[in-house]
Amino acid sequence: MALKECDDVQLRREQALTACCMAAAAEADPQLQPARRAAMLMDCLSVLRAAHPAADAAQLGMGEFRRALRCPLAPLLPTPSESGDRFGELCLLDGDGLARDALQDLYREHLVPQAALERHWPWARVRAEQEERRLYEVLRRLEPQEYRRARALLAESPAGPVRVLRRAWDQLWMRFDFFEAISDWPWCHLDGWWYPCPKCRWPMRVVRRGAEVEVRCEAHRPRGVHYRVGLEPPAAGTAPFLVGTGRQSDPVVGLPASSEHLALSRPVWRYGVLPTLLEIELRNQLQGLAYVQVEMWPGELRPDEYDLKITITLPGRRPKHLRVDAKAWESVEGLARALLEREPKPYPLIILLPDHQGHEVEFLKARLAGRRITVTTLTRLVMRIKKTSGGAR
Repeated sequence: MALKECDDVQLRREQALTACCMAAAAEADPQLQPARRAAMLMDCLSVLRAAHPAADAAQLGMGEFRRALRCPLAPLLPTPSESGDRFGELCLLDGDGLARDALQDLYREHLVPQAALERHWPWARVRAEQEERRLYEVLRRLEPQEYRRARALLAESPAGPVRVLRRAWDQLWMRFDFFEAISDWPWCHLDGWWYPCPKCRWPMRVVRRGAEVEVRCEAHRPRGVHYRVGLEPPAAGTAPFLVGTGRQSDPVVGLPASSEHLALSRPVWRYGVLPTLLEIELRNQLQGLAYVQVEMWPGELRPDEYDLKITITLPGRRPKHLRVDAKAWESVEGLARALLEREPKPYPLIILLPDHQGHEVEFLKARLAGRRITVTTLTRLVMRIKKTSGGAR
């Protein structure tokens, strides 16, 4: 079996295993409402069917699925890679339908938080959490210099032709396997082309409303990154021309939506690329301020501690340290839950949100009351630091 094929089978096998764990947790929870249990099982069954070849998936029904959870898992998992594993021998539920201890161990080992097991998260959230945690695991193993380089590359090279990406990521390429083929993402295709956002360089979404077509960046649309398709038909072999309709709609050029063009997975873009861009923008706005020193991505720390350390040293006064953790979550409620599930930090922490989420700052503050956490936006923090330092450059 070719290496790429092997990796694909192993990935599908691990996804199927996670889905089985989620289903077993739902089956074993006597407090779970029947309707919620049914929805969870259907969600997990859909993942299992997608992991198997079409012919095998068609034979997997809900009854067989529920019965199989009480037996060794081999029939529910795709064929293992040549190296093999022992997942097929596992039993997640005992004869009485109770969860075995191995269920919690598997969740931890496959980078799924305990809360997902207890609160029965949907598959989409579990998958996103796995990708985010896998990203942090990769970053955590890098040397400080490599770590800082990887963080910069998240912002500089999140998508593009594979040959260009390989050159940019260089020695980190084989260690950073979060790229996917843009040809598999129909949501960003416009007549066989895709368009990188001028702010984050990730594929923009194509939205069709009858005869109208809008191309926009989901994250930067509030800042005015959106387009319409030009009226003039494109020349043969060229991408449709986009006309900017927002205040920050800089000119963009279409690229072929082929398997030779890759982009970082959506969770890595959301939880890795977007916060990194926010951090870089903060650093750039503070650059050159008198008495202000900005340290980006302290590599000796765990990557999920904080992203920037800002030191303000006024003449004759003790240095003041600000630790900043940038966040770019779509759901501030989801962010609040995630922060509350963490162990409290032994130091004051600033949670930095994009400016367009300024109206949600008070909500997040209220949810985090009692923690040593300040919530603010990029512009507000820059203004605060300029006021504290005198604003001189």
